[in-house]
Amino acid sequence: MGESPKEVKKKEFLQDLLERFGIALVALLMFVIFSVLSSKFCSSGNIFNVFKQISIIAILSIGMTFVFMIGGMDLSAGSNVMLGAVVTAALLQSGKASIVPAMCIALILCMIMGMLNGMLIEVLKINCVIVTLGSQLAIRGLALVIIKRYNSWIWMKDPLLKFVNTGTVLGIPFLFLLVLILYLGAWVAFHRTAYGRQVYAVGGNEKTARLCGINTVRVKVICYVISGLTAGLAGIVAAARLGMVSTTVGIGMEFEAVTAVVLGGASLKGGEGNVLKTLIGAVIVGMIANFMTLFGVDANYQSAVTGAFILFAAIFNRMTQRDVA
Repeated sequence: MGESPKEVKKKEFLQDLLERFGIALVALLMFVIFSVLSSKFCSSGNIFNVFKQISIIAILSIGMTFVFMIGGMDLSAGSNVMLGAVVTAALLQSGKASIVPAMCIALILCMIMGMLNGMLIEVLKINCVIVTLGSQLAIRGLALVIIKRYNSWIWMKDPLLKFVNTGTVLGIPFLFLLVLILYLGAWVAFHRTAYGRQVYAVGGNEKTARLCGINTVRVKVICYVISGLTAGLAGIVAAARLGMVSTTVGIGMEFEAVTAVVLGGASLKGGEGNVLKTLIGAVIVGMIANFMTLFGVDANYQSAVTGAFILFAAIFNRMTQRDVA
């Protein structure tokens, strides 16, 4: 016997509720559990510390969300983080540029790397995993060549970078505000601009979007450029947070970004995703890492948990999506 209309309506309501707020409920539940297990976790100081800790991954995840929305992947994002940090540090150390020009040069270079990824994928039609895996190695190799000239360590001593790491605005950490501003800008780009609507259209059905007159190649290449830009910015923030740049900067960060984006409901098929949910996904990743740090869990186990959460994110994403006939 089939379900009654009332039961079907109730089921659809619950499904819609889970799709809209499921990841937020998961984050809230985890916050409550962690707060019960550790009184330090829910302190205001630690909450702001979590946001400072996730700032790098959160910024990186913005660009990854754009790439996921078109059904792509950017495995070179972590290497671009390193490139952004290394170029900024090297220019400062050499005295060839002050902090602002150094950051601009680093960001432009990372955007060029993103553009090259996009063109190889969309113009030459090479698989995105192959392209970005190759550029991951190439970009990291370039960054290593640069940093080796400085014995693999470059200390970052600049007032602006110090403010980025420790500065406050009206008592609120600057990094906290920076992340919120960037996500607000990304939300506006997705939902209040013609380009954002084109991204959704291309990700949802590229052939239809092309027939509607959308330049799908341009839309997709720009997504990879945005990924390069946010990776470079994340690299600069990483340098500010650490106070130095080494050969380990950016390693594995692309996978943490993927975790945040998938937890936020984005689909590898494209056309599905919400940048604000991506932020919640990044917060979840940050809360887990912070909680394990408070309990003195070894860094290797933290990596294992991150890997497990990528699998959990994929399962959660699949279970909360409607089946489309």
